[in-house]
Amino acid sequence: MRSIVTVIGKDTVGIIANVCAILAENGVNILDISQTVLQDYFTMIMIVDTSAATVSFS
Repeated sequence: MRSIVTVIGKDTVGIIANVCAILAENGVNILDISQTVLQDYFTMIMIVDTSAATVSFS
């Protein structure tokens, strides 16, 4: 199953690493990713595959 993950917040070091680590630890595969910084805010949209996920997404 494909899902969309969005991340928006104050830009800080490690946001991408932390989000990707959480997804990887739970068996979620990132298929596509778009990210940018708008002024001081970080925005990221990902299309992910949750078919092998070890947690329930509903």
